[in-house]
Formats: sequence, C-alpha cells, structure tokens
Amino acid sequence: MTWKTIFNPFGRLDDKHLLIVGILFFILNIFGCYYAGNVNDSIFHLSHLEDNQTIWDVMKINSLSSVLAIIVLYILALFLNNRTRIIDIINTVLISAIPLIIIMPISGMSFLKNATQSITKNVGDPSQIETINLILVTAFALATLPFMIYSFVLYYNGFKTATNIKKWQHVVLFVIASFILTIVSQTIF
Repeated sequence: MTWKTIFNPFGRLDDKHLLIVGILFFILNIFGCYYAGNVNDSIFHLSHLEDNQTIWDVMKINSLSSVLAIIVLYILALFLNNRTRIIDIINTVLISAIPLIIIMPISGMSFLKNATQSITKNVGDPSQIETINLILVTAFALATLPFMIYSFVLYYNGFKTATNIKKWQHVVLFVIASFILTIVSQTIF
C-alpha cells in the first residue's frame, strides 16, 4: 500500500469495497458515539448526548447528518461535474469519518469526560480550573488533531476524485459549502 492509497483510497480501491467498509464503520460509529456519550451532528462535529437520549437517537442523528451531507455534496458535485456518481459522494462522506471513529473510545473515558465537565463548569472563573484537567483536555485535543486533519484530507480527496475538480474556484465552493453544511447540520440536529 502506498501513501497515495492511504491519503486517497477513492482513486485506487473499488468503490463497492469502499462502500462496504464505510457502512461497517458507520455502524461502529453509532455504537462508539453511544459509548462515548456523543452524537455526530455534522460531518466534523460531535455533541454530547443528553441524559434522556438513547442509541436510537444516536442512530437517527448520525444518519440524518450523513444523509444531509451526501445530498448537499451531491448537488454541489452535479453543479461542478454532471457525471458525478452518487456512490462516490456516499463513499466520501462515510470513509472520511473513519479517522474520527478511531478517537471516539478515548473521548468516552470517564477521566476525560470529568475533566471536560470541570472546565466547562468553571469557565466563568478560571482560577477554579484545575491544571491537570486543562492538561488532559489539551493533550486529548492535540492527540486528535492528526486524525481531524486526516479526515479532512480524505473528505477533500474523495470529493476531488468524485468530481474531478481542478480549478481553485471549485475548491473554494467546496470549502464554503462544507462550512455552511457543518453549521446548518449542527443547528438542525
């Protein structure tokens, strides 16, 4: 396996295999989110589950946010290249989420949840924030950064491969659409 395959599996691997892997990881994501007490309310964002939410709520919100992303990206893709296939956009959304699924179990660990809650509770009075909690949350954020970057690289490369975009204006449209999609999805779900 080469670096090109790692950073852009969409051009090198069979689309049906990618779809199967994406669906399997999507299902794992539902259980991982529920375990960690999170929900994917947009492509690159996790929110905390509320106490009364169940695994069915996680499945519904994760599914709806992915479907919304697929619809918006497919409409944009058709605008940029009318020969874009829906399976390529589905694969882009599903495969780009895999790196984020890997960090999910860590975010569900009780010591990290407690540290995050402590910081959130004392945000109005910084003198009450314990240094160890700040170190834990910062270390987790720094450890997850490469996974976030890798996820976005897969997302961009998948869309670029699906649509065959080359112009910088198309890339800007893609980034703007993704940004708006993330904000709208977080607001709706």
